[in-house]
This record gives sequence, structure tokens and C-alpha cells, in this order.
Amino acid sequence: MTVFYLKYRPKKIADLDLAEVRQSLKKIFSSDITPQSFLFSGPKGSGKTSAARIVARIVNCEKPVGGEACGKCKNCKLIDSGKANLDIIEMDAASNRGIDEVRNLKERIFSSPVSLPNKVFVIDEVHMMTKEAFNAFLKILEEPPSNVYFILCTTNPEKIPETVMSRLVRVDFTKSNKDEMKTSLKKVIEGEGLEMGDDVDFITEAIGSLSEGSFRNGQKILMELVLARGKKISKKDWLEFCEKKYARGSYEPSMFENDLNKRNVKEILNNLELMAESGVDLGLYRQRLVEYFQKKMIDYFKGVDVGGLKIEENSYFLRLLINAFRDERNTVLTQLPIQLAVIDFMEKFGGGGEGEKQEKKEEKKEEKPEIKMNIGKPQARIKVEEVYSKWKELLAEVKPYNHSVEAFLRAARPISVEGDRVEIEVFYKFHKERLEDNRNRKIVEKGLENVLGVPLVFDCRLADKGTPVDLPAEKSAGDSEIYDVVKDIFG
Repeated sequence: MTVFYLKYRPKKIADLDLAEVRQSLKKIFSSDITPQSFLFSGPKGSGKTSAARIVARIVNCEKPVGGEACGKCKNCKLIDSGKANLDIIEMDAASNRGIDEVRNLKERIFSSPVSLPNKVFVIDEVHMMTKEAFNAFLKILEEPPSNVYFILCTTNPEKIPETVMSRLVRVDFTKSNKDEMKTSLKKVIEGEGLEMGDDVDFITEAIGSLSEGSFRNGQKILMELVLARGKKISKKDWLEFCEKKYARGSYEPSMFENDLNKRNVKEILNNLELMAESGVDLGLYRQRLVEYFQKKMIDYFKGVDVGGLKIEENSYFLRLLINAFRDERNTVLTQLPIQLAVIDFMEKFGGGGEGEKQEKKEEKKEEKPEIKMNIGKPQARIKVEEVYSKWKELLAEVKPYNHSVEAFLRAARPISVEGDRVEIEVFYKFHKERLEDNRNRKIVEKGLENVLGVPLVFDCRLADKGTPVDLPAEKSAGDSEIYDVVKDIFG
């Protein structure tokens, strides 16, 4: 099965999904003068590449009609067959961004077309080009050969120099609105013979809300739905598909916020665990949380009574979710970055759930052991093997003062000792940053002194995979162990 966004790629201006783009291009190609250099600017999945290919057909068509390619002449058929690759060149500026690549491009520009009357260069992500490359490219744009056209595409037009922008005819692409997305999806539904009955509007609107305004994303979600449920799809099929794939209808962001506001950590961690076990894409769920809390922040400053988290709590958790995105690539446990964000939030704003209140009452009954400073004790030479052998004692020493510090140390290991300095290997950048925090550093160093009997300081080093360490053989701290640590803290 050919992916929908390729199978149903528009071939005419009239087929483009964005109404404003259709009108702009129609006016340009219905006039007597055709520009040679364009800038198509807009978000991913909005149709920039599709429009560029349509323009390539128009400028090479033998008998264009009303600003559209005829689709019947020799040149149109050659382009549709995919055999005109030597004359319609698509490039990615991210991998062709330097001045040397522009010089090579110049040679290709001034060579004659092979099978078409005009050469068309489509350069994607053009904002990635270097300053020197843009300067060299500017010379070409100022006086291009009469049979050469440029279509530059970008998601970041503000990064393109003004001198280059002034030589381009700009067409702005936007995210789709609700009606444009529904029209795009219904073309696919009709073309594939999908049966949705009276539920078609509900399903297409729901897909649109998940697609983030991207036609490509919308058609991708529709294809996943067809592969999962077949060609006959009901509202019930969609809801069941969403519950598993996108966590829709189960642990909604509003429910997540309610638990976060009540400091009900155990409930949040348990729900995230269940979602991971059932195959929910927690990367997408994190995106939904970002959208939810961002909207509440905007509404707050509009004067809307949003309730729930305080504004400072809301904005702080938003930052934690953004940091969680960076952590997602470093772990196979997709629930872990969100769980760590929740833990960080609790450390910042404190607990408050009923279960935690009871635990705190019980903790108050027990007097915490005081960390004693061994002042004046003579410095003894400590070996790494001794630190390693007493690592569990260190965990027990620091745990009453900060559960998270104990958790991070349990997922780390000492690898060397030089004088009074212990080097600790950690497996995640987040753990390194937390352990090196001044407050946490004092807890660890006091714990080391109490366990080993001498004042010690420590440094953290990120693990280098594949590097051997001369320590007694023991299971390395991996993702599953770190996850167990998180569970140990909050049950």
C-alpha cells in the first residue's frame, strides 16, 4: 500500500489544500510575466514541496491552460513518469549548505537542460545555508539563465538574508484550518473507498485536532487508522484506536493536572506505567500535555479563571516537559522523562496528596539520624574498591535526606579515586546535573564522609558506552533499573 500523502499528492494548483496558496499561485501563473525565483515559506506538512513540483510542471508545459499545466503534453507526461530528474533537481540545503556546494550548483545551473525546456531547482530548508553560501548564491539569483527556475522552501524565513529575500517572490504557507483538513482527508477517504457513514465528520475533525495543522500528519494518522481497523470505520473504532495510540479517552491532561495539583504522585506514576504497558505513544502524550498547559497559561493572561495549578507552577511544569523532550532520545523507557518531570515538580513545590500527608505524619514520629561531621580526623588514602564496596551504605546514609539523590546514586557507580576526589559515572545528563546541584552535592559529600570516615568531594562523568571499567563485576544501571528506582520512591 502506497502511503496516502504520496499517493494523493496534488498535481495541479486547483488541488492544493490551502485556499490562499491556490489564489496566490493562480494569479502569478495567469499573468504575462512568470518570476524565476520563488520562496515557499511555512510549517512542515503544509504542501510546499507539492506546490514546487506543480510549478515545475507549469513552467515546462507546452500548452498551459489558465495558469495550469495541461497534463497531456510530452513534457507533462515525462515529469509525471519521474524520468525528468536531471532537469527537476530537488536538494536539501541541510546537507548542501556550504560555499563549495553552491559552486558545484552553479556548474549545474549553467549546463543545458537534458529533456525539458527549463531546469527547475527545488532547494528545501534553504535557511540552513551558511552566510558565505548565501552570498555566492545571491550572484546566481541576480542574473539567472533564462531557462532556469529556483523554488526555495523553508520553515524559518527569518534566517534568510534580506538581500536574498529581495530577489524572491514569496508565497506563505500556513497550518491548515478545520475545513481545509477535512477536505484533504475526504479526498483520501473517497479515493480509497473508506466507509465511515455519518461518523465521517467526527472522525476527520478528530484527526485534524491531532495533526497539528499538517496535511501530511493528517493523512499519516488516517493511514494508521485504516491499517488498524480496515476500510469500514465507525466512531467506536476511532475512539478505541485513539485510546491505545494517543491515550485519548483514558488519562486526559485535565485528569493529569488534577492529580498533579493534589500532589497525587503515585496515581500519576501508575497511570503512566499502565499507558506504557498498553502501547501508548508517550512522546505524543507529552506533546498533548505541553499544548494543554500552554493554553492554560495563555488563558490566564487573558484574564480567564483557569483554576488548577498556580501560574508559576504551570509555567515551571511546562519547562520540565520541554526538558523531557530532550531526555526522550536517551532512554528506551518513554514514560521515564515525564515521570522525572513530575518528581522534579514535587521537589520544587512539595507534596500535598492525602497519601503523602499521612506518610509525612509517620515520618515526623521517627527522628532522622543526624549527619555527623568527622572534623579533625586524619586523612586516609581511600581506594575505589572500598568506595564501591560501601556504596549501599552510602545509599542508606543519604536516603533519609533526599530520596531522589539516593535514586540517582543507585543508578550510578564510582570508577576512580584520586586523593580526596571520587569520580562517579552516571548514565544520563539529567542525573549528572541533579547530583552536581549545590544542595544535593552537600548531601552526597557528607554521606561519603560518614561512611568512609574521611572528608571527600566528588565529580560526575557521563558514561561512555563501550569503555571498560576495572571494577568488580556487577550489573550496570540500565533503563529498567532506573525505572525501578522511580517506582521505589513513590510506590
